[in-house]
This record gives sequence, C-alpha cells and structure tokens, in this order.
Amino acid sequence: PRPLQVKRKLNLETDHQYIAESLPVSRGKARNPAKGAKSPGEKSRYETSLNLTTKRFLELLSQSPDGVVDLNWAAEVLKVQKRRIYDITNVLEGIQLITKKSKNHIQWLGSQATVGAPGRHRLLEKELRELQAAERQLDDLIQMCTVQLRLLTEDPANQQYPLVEGRGWLAYVTCQDLRSIVDPAEQMVMVIKAPPETQLQVSDPAE
Repeated sequence: PRPLQVKRKLNLETDHQYIAESLPVSRGKARNPAKGAKSPGEKSRYETSLNLTTKRFLELLSQSPDGVVDLNWAAEVLKVQKRRIYDITNVLEGIQLITKKSKNHIQWLGSQATVGAPGRHRLLEKELRELQAAERQLDDLIQMCTVQLRLLTEDPANQQYPLVEGRGWLAYVTCQDLRSIVDPAEQMVMVIKAPPETQLQVSDPAE
C-alpha cells in the first residue's frame, strides 16, 4: 500500500527576533597582501622595543650634568612616543632611581657609576688600547736591546777578557770609543768603577 503523505503547515509567525551572526573566521593563517618590504620610515620591532629605548634613555641621563632630563626633549631625540618614555620613568621612579622635578622633568637619583656605565666603558676601552700600544713599544725595545746585547757578546774583540768563573764576557770602552762620541775640547768624560762607599774628590780645573 502507498504511504500517506501528510502536509504540515509551518507557522512563520513568531514573537522571537533573531540577529544574524557573522560567520566564524577560519583559524588558518590569513594572507596579508600588504606584507613585503618595509617603508623607509618604518622601524624594526627591535629598534622600537622598550629595552633599547630604556638603554638610550639612560644614556641621555648620563650626558646630563645634573641628571635632569626634559621628557618632551627625550621623546624627540629618541624618536619614540611619549607614553614609552612614561613607561620607563614610571618603573625608574618605582625603584627610586629618579624623581619628578616637574610635570615633564625628571632627575636621576641613582649611582653615577650606574647611569654612566656606557661612558665609563668607552673610557676603559681607550685606556686599554693605550696600554696595549705602550706594551708593544716596550716589547720592541726589549727585542732591540736583546739583539744588541747578543751582537756585543758575540764580537770577537769583546771575547778576549773572559769573566771570572766563566759566567760571561766583559765589554771594554776604549779611549777611541770615547773620543768618537765626545769632543775633548768641550768636556772631559771619566769612567770609574769603584767599590761601594768610595769617595771621589775632583779638583777644579781652574785651580
């Protein structure tokens, strides 16, 4: 037998109102058509980070003779929004490293060694380079003296008078050596080797 078909009348009249909801957004990664090369004026995330801004702000503090900085000026120099400067000053004020002098002026209260660390570091690096240069000069002088001493001891003329107990060789200065470096008409040079506490009396040539 053929089943009976029942027609149901739909009641379209209702007191409820329905608000159309937007379709859920897919969780997949949306493509950004504008993604590409950054504009020349756009800064990287690192450059605008609060960490880097804090370091640069502390450098401004170190350059201030009395430790006072205008926040408006600091925002212009650092090229950041003023709210970022306020984020930094709020933290520094909370740990009692700065104090507010006025609405837009703060003063550093911490140790000068702390705020001046970058400048102190550069000064130490400069001193280190100077010390290294002086050390190289001393090394060159030591090497030159070592070579001259070796040539002096290896000279056959200086090996004619061996030192007692064979510990080395003696080098003598002759009259010809003195005359080659000193004009006798101008001054007289005397070389004397004497025991300790020896007294030497020299009369005036005019007498």
